[in-house]
Formats: sequence, C-alpha cells, structure tokens
Amino acid sequence: MKEKMSKGKIYCLISAVLIFGAYIAQKVVAVMSDPSKTSLIVQAFVFTVFTAAVYFLVSKSNEPFYGILTALFGIRMLPPDIPEIAQFSAEADILYYLVSKVAVVLFAIAIIKLYRKQDKDDRITFIPVVCALAVVPFFNDISSTLSDYALSAFGGSMIYSYFIGFAMYSLAMICLILIAIRSNPQSARLICDFQIVALLLNMGRKICATIINLAASNHISRSYYCYIAIYVTFFALFFVLRQKKALKK
Repeated sequence: MKEKMSKGKIYCLISAVLIFGAYIAQKVVAVMSDPSKTSLIVQAFVFTVFTAAVYFLVSKSNEPFYGILTALFGIRMLPPDIPEIAQFSAEADILYYLVSKVAVVLFAIAIIKLYRKQDKDDRITFIPVVCALAVVPFFNDISSTLSDYALSAFGGSMIYSYFIGFAMYSLAMICLILIAIRSNPQSARLICDFQIVALLLNMGRKICATIINLAASNHISRSYYCYIAIYVTFFALFFVLRQKKALKK
C-alpha cells in the first residue's frame, strides 16, 4: 500500500506549482500580448499574491527538505521579473522591486526555520544551501562583465561573448557538482534536485524559443543549440550523481 503524502509535502507541491506557474505565465504573457500599464500592474499584483501564498505554504509545511528546496526556488524565481513595468509606471516598478526584496528576506527566514527543524541524522548542511543559491548568480555576474568587455574589445563580435557564457555556466555547474560530491547524501540531494529542475526549466525555455523562431522562419542563433547541449549534459551528470549519493544512504 502506498504511503499517504503528508500535509507538509502537499503544501510544498502546491507551492512548486505556484512558483513554476508564475514563471511560465510571465514568459507566455510577455510573448503573446503587448504590454500596457493596466496589464502589467495586474501581473504585478497577481505575482505578489502568488509570492505571499508560497511563503505561507512553505512556512506551514514542517518538511525541512522539501520546504528548503521550495524556498530556494522561491528566492530565485518569485516574484518573476517584469522588465517592461518601469516604462509605464515608476511607482509600480518601485513597489514591485520592494516586494521582490521582501520576498528574499521572508524565504530566507523560512529556510532558517526549516533548517532548525531537521533531525540530527543526515541533516542538510549550511554551505550547500548557500552554494545552491549563490554559485550560478556569481558566475553569471562574471560572465556579464567579461562579455561586455569582449564586445567592446573585439568590435562587437558576439562569438566571444557566447564562449564566455558557455564557459562560466559550465564552471558554475562543475563547482556545484564538486560541492555535491563532498557533501553528505541529504545535502547532495538538495543541490542535485535544485539543479535538475533548474536545468529542465532552462532547457524548456531554449527549446520553446527555438520552436517559435523556426515556426516564424526567424534566424536561430547556434548558441541556442549549444546551451541545450550543455543543459542536457549537466542534467545527466546531476541525475547520475543523485542516484549514486542515494545508494550511500
């Protein structure tokens, strides 16, 4: 007989649906409709409500592993960016910016509370949680700065920027793999699960963009295919590592 899913896991599952639903909805709306002040403010309001709902559910979950994993996605993805909102309303842009910063603080508090609720055996340790959040943005910042320099230094050629992006993203993934290898099984599982889902999202985004451009007979940069190959490669590596760490339990 299958074990009944706990209420805490159900809360985390609903939270994950809200997080990824908000992320996908923002991308779809941005592609399918022209921005207007009213639609952007409505989006900002809806995504703010989603963020509050996810925080409430995560804080009530009492499931340390799934709660921390969900809160990590909350920090990285909620509320989703709405770049066009600043063009139509400076006030709404500032309010939405403040909401995003408050969300980071609230999800961080949720992570700390869930971290303290863990059992003594096979705990998620602090460093992997921080690395799961910080490593990719750290290398993305380096990539952005070096790419800007390469564009100005090499006459606007994009080829160097692409290779810098590939190299920095790959380095970030390799760092996370090494951290997961050195971590205990529970911490490694957190890193692997977080990156597996993130890689699937990135893969889906690039594949959808490729299909849309093919359907519209638009030029498709070869960088899309390179990134898809990179995502598939590291998805496989994290999946294998997750399975090996699980066997060590």
